[in-house]
Amino acid sequence: MDAILPLIGVGTAVFLAALAWESFGRRRPSAAAVTALPTGATFATKPLLTESEAQLYNMLRLAVQDRYLVFAQIPLWCMLDLRVPPSTPRNELLRELALKCATFALVHPGTRKVEKVVQVDPEEQSGGSHDALLESALAVVDVQVVRLRAGQAYTVPGLITVLDLAEPD
Repeated sequence: MDAILPLIGVGTAVFLAALAWESFGRRRPSAAAVTALPTGATFATKPLLTESEAQLYNMLRLAVQDRYLVFAQIPLWCMLDLRVPPSTPRNELLRELALKCATFALVHPGTRKVEKVVQVDPEEQSGGSHDALLESALAVVDVQVVRLRAGQAYTVPGLITVLDLAEPD
């Protein structure tokens, strides 16, 4: 019985040393941060908007004038503050949100919050295939989503009507 206690002590010490080595001593290969461009890598600028989106952007700016700031290609996670219960996995939802973008966001200049999102639907998209995650997330925070067709020509008065910006009489 007296010989067992030192063996248990040694075994415990070895176990704790191995646990400490596993936790702190070994370097795990981590995703190394890129600090320099790889040899031969090049970059080229590309347009942020297509020609038709740029024209629509200019029309939107004229339609909203001093009422809103207009931003293009804003990721959904920039507009929303995600708050979930502690038991809910955040990472899965954040990954999905990171991939969603609003074509145009109309931001109130005073509150700096998005009040309306303008989504430009591609011409080939059918009417029922809207992005449910984007629409449901924006509906929760009372942000209106306005859908426009990519191939359609819009006028400033037409955009004012579609965006419901007409001054009440």
